[in-house]
Amino acid sequence: MEIKLPKTIDRKPWLRYMMGKGEPDDQLKEKMDEAEKLLLEAAQPRGIYRILGKEDVAMEGFSIVKHLEGCDQVAVLAVTIGSGVDHLVRIYELKNMAMAMILNAGASVLAEQTADEAEQAMIREIREKYGQKEDWKERDVFFTPRFSPGYGDYPLQYQNDILHYVDAARKIGITLTPGNMMVPVKSITGLVGIADHPVKGRLATCSECVLRSKCTLWSQGEHC
Repeated sequence: MEIKLPKTIDRKPWLRYMMGKGEPDDQLKEKMDEAEKLLLEAAQPRGIYRILGKEDVAMEGFSIVKHLEGCDQVAVLAVTIGSGVDHLVRIYELKNMAMAMILNAGASVLAEQTADEAEQAMIREIREKYGQKEDWKERDVFFTPRFSPGYGDYPLQYQNDILHYVDAARKIGITLTPGNMMVPVKSITGLVGIADHPVKGRLATCSECVLRSKCTLWSQGEHC
């Protein structure tokens, strides 16, 4: 699956990741422009997906079950912007911690934007390729947004299952630490529900989220 990097990194969530409010001053704007250039040069996006029957995908938690309600198949998606970004952040952690923080926050946003692009590329490809298969003929195809382990009450340890389903370690180089952290760090996985009728999925509520007590957004009265 071909994935294109965005031409720019969205400044609004980037600032939010850095706990910034309002407009950045000229000095921070300059640093963010510099960081953006470095990140886009270092990033090497890769992604993979696989379609499975919903009953063949291991999951638990109220949030993910409700999200996939009405779907009979699931697209398992894994995306990374590559180890070069991790290396870039580590270099700046040794020589310029302030820039490292800006780079790390920007890389998180870049990973999300890249995953969004991968998700849309996957949907286009599914419609084009699988719509011609005998068992997909004569029906429309509808999709939920992606839903990732660690969101709502969908346990983070299910990252391992998702990576296994798509053979991510061998095919796009994503591995998992014993603490369920993906390497490269700026990688994203998720499940996208597929149905033959309109489905919207469901956002998890803050009350369902296992990370609520640690969430800076929730402590400020905001949500993701």
